[in-house]
Amino acid sequence: MNMLYRPIFGIVVVLVFSAYFIPQKIRYFNSQTISLPPDKTQAYIVDFKDSIGIDTLFQVKSKEGYPISYYRNIKTSVCFDNKCRLLDIVLYWNITGRYLGFELPEKEFLSKTEHEPFVPDEYKRLNEILADSMSALRTLSYNALVPRYNAKTAHADGITSPSAPDVLEYIVKGAAYTTYIMWHFVYGTTQNEVENRTGKELSAPLLLKILESPNLTDKIWALNHSRNYLNQSPELQIKLFEVVDNKDYNLAERAINSVNLKETASDNLQILLVGKFAKGNYALKKLILSKLKEAPQLHNQTKEDLAHQLKSLNGELLGNVLDIFKKHDVNDAETCRMVAELLENDNSFISQKAYAFLKNIKIQDEVIENKLVKYKSGRDLNRN
Repeated sequence: MNMLYRPIFGIVVVLVFSAYFIPQKIRYFNSQTISLPPDKTQAYIVDFKDSIGIDTLFQVKSKEGYPISYYRNIKTSVCFDNKCRLLDIVLYWNITGRYLGFELPEKEFLSKTEHEPFVPDEYKRLNEILADSMSALRTLSYNALVPRYNAKTAHADGITSPSAPDVLEYIVKGAAYTTYIMWHFVYGTTQNEVENRTGKELSAPLLLKILESPNLTDKIWALNHSRNYLNQSPELQIKLFEVVDNKDYNLAERAINSVNLKETASDNLQILLVGKFAKGNYALKKLILSKLKEAPQLHNQTKEDLAHQLKSLNGELLGNVLDIFKKHDVNDAETCRMVAELLENDNSFISQKAYAFLKNIKIQDEVIENKLVKYKSGRDLNRN
């Protein structure tokens, strides 16, 4: 067990969702993806293709064998215009590649202009900046962060010169380069390596653990990687559909689209989809119908559940259901009778959709035939 990591994790578990400052040894951490005690640490030699190059990535695992975090010891000179200082820090990632936190060796500290040490609020601010994966630091160049001055009129370089006012929200004031280089370490090739390592160890049980995370980014990551695992675990299917509701369309969309073409053939998954359809808003209903249309086959229970909801659907959604029935050659008398009831709907768009569906089906059913004749007679009468 890596001794550096052992004392850190216990504090992270206790102080989840918060950042913290400890004198002598400075640590700031955010919420875990999986809050399990560490059991062992495995080292991987990786060519990160960054300023450090070949280095070591440490993977921390639980006794169950789940990866629970990664870390990397960063030691590099922060230099600009021939002025250098050592950056000595440990950066941590969750197993989804999300930034987890940082730790400084004992008695080590970060500094600003003229080597002035960070104060606790500045460490807290740095932690917040590093946690922002959408920061403008991704596209800003360092020169855009720090204005350059003519050496004859003012003494300034890339470390000590004042930052432009409109970029101060992206950096710790007085430590632009330190902020910049750390953010790019967090979201550079190391993050990709973390995700790849976790991807190699993915399983249905591990995805279940990640979906239990309170963090939205973790949930989306799990949904994006759930394809091909759903048929292995009914528990994962149920967990995946727990996130499908009207509150967050983007999350629901990721969950539904994580079901691949082969998996849509599962009767259990179709039942889960139709169950969400009944409670969904318009956008969610449309999304679910689009997924069901991809299915290679339509199970009887799915067909029956959709048929019983026909009367409650508006024109477009009704048309989508009938398109699904048409694709899957639904022509049984019970379902078609429910469609025939729509011929009496006051909404002409709905009745026309029902008529167009039924007239192309070869079915001998007296009830349906009578309704079709009545509808056609009424339509012809209205035309005259």
